[in-house]
Amino acid sequence: MFANGHHSMMGSTEDPKDGKKVAGAVFGAVIVYAVFLLFCGSQAFLHIRQHRQGEIALR
Repeated sequence: MFANGHHSMMGSTEDPKDGKKVAGAVFGAVIVYAVFLLFCGSQAFLHIRQHRQGEIALR
């Protein structure tokens, strides 16, 4: 909606002037967040997998 200049996102006087740059920043933030969630999910999966085999003992 930012990239297309849709009036619901770009129609006010307080909205950013360049919607394509805002859309790029939002898309970049989504990618960074997705990579973060993927990394954390894989860490949790590996922890559960190793915990079932008895290799990790947290005290």
